[in-house]
Amino acid sequence: MDKPNYARYLESVYQGTHWEVARVPHGSINATLRAAKAAGQAGPQSLILKHASPFFEDEGQLQPFSLNRQQVEATMMSLWDEDGLFAEAAASPDMWRLPRFIRHDQGAESDLLITDKSDKASILLLEDLGEVVNLNKRVEVWAQSSTSPNAKSSVSRIGNILGRSLATMHSRETALAIESRPEITEVLSQSLTDDVVWYLAMENLPKYLANVPKSDIYYRRLVEDIKNPQHEYPACLVHGDFNFGNIMLPLSPDLDHDLRPFIIDWEFATRNGRGVNGDVSEFLSILHCRLISARRQQQSTLGDLLRQLCNSFCSGYRQKAALECKMERGDLNSQLYRSTLLLNGRDMINYAQDACTEDETFDEMIKIGLWYLERACDNMDDFLQEPNCTELAKEDEGLIRSLFIFN
Repeated sequence: MDKPNYARYLESVYQGTHWEVARVPHGSINATLRAAKAAGQAGPQSLILKHASPFFEDEGQLQPFSLNRQQVEATMMSLWDEDGLFAEAAASPDMWRLPRFIRHDQGAESDLLITDKSDKASILLLEDLGEVVNLNKRVEVWAQSSTSPNAKSSVSRIGNILGRSLATMHSRETALAIESRPEITEVLSQSLTDDVVWYLAMENLPKYLANVPKSDIYYRRLVEDIKNPQHEYPACLVHGDFNFGNIMLPLSPDLDHDLRPFIIDWEFATRNGRGVNGDVSEFLSILHCRLISARRQQQSTLGDLLRQLCNSFCSGYRQKAALECKMERGDLNSQLYRSTLLLNGRDMINYAQDACTEDETFDEMIKIGLWYLERACDNMDDFLQEPNCTELAKEDEGLIRSLFIFN
């Protein structure tokens, strides 16, 4: 039996039941399925099953990725449970939500009963959120609907929740809370994703920059900031893959009760990650590309909503994180500002090349992405020169700049 039999696994977990299992259109790293109970009493009526292998496939190539990533995801999701470390924060109406963690099993596929093979695998069972769509799709639905007069305020509310929640997770207080729990610290200190992230974010960049006059300089700046940064950035708890595809909302939300987004896919999480120059730059870079595409049309409802989403996110993050930027060489937040520009530029170029080559604004996306790489300069001394500071104030849409507080 080579084709996975997930129903057989579920029926071993929930005795006396039968299940119907189907793939869901989400996730490229794992096989993600929705399982609905067809008979029996044990267990939930439906759930989400994530099957992880010790590798993932990208453009026909198998890339190694430790199965322990599901242990990381299970640990992260448990933090927001009713009795978890962040239970109090999770109850706040201003905090995002996570699906409920149900169960985690790891071992040979034959022991898990999904196949007869001895290949290693990991299975994660999670709460089924029902009919949900990702953040970008939800905003597009609002933009297309003539019956959503509250769409702008709803989008603003969602952006603010995301910004404040992310800043809370990146905070020093959260880092200390994690450090107080050795068993959690051990799991979240594993270096499982460094090679995967490098492959996904840096492997194709030389090709994408091939025709750019200063390509070698830009690439060197990025490599230095990632591998050998000039300054020590504070490690913090991060999602590690924070983009609109991992932010879910009900397809038909109750505008009074369902605006708290669900955050999924926590397998890239770590306590030793980058906050504003990692999670935040990834999130904004992709939305910035979508905004560039949407705003090409005059009176674009989608463009207006995406801009509102970005601005409210930045406002929420800025208010909660309170990153005062003095624009001085020894100032940590000034160093973070420069690093965020670098990573944002990289991620804009990657997203444009990976997802937007047929878009009529593709060249503009690349041009703006390169602007970020140029304005970051080679070092802090050049970055802080008055001519460069003047140009920084001209940032398209002003998103990265608005994350920081300038005196």
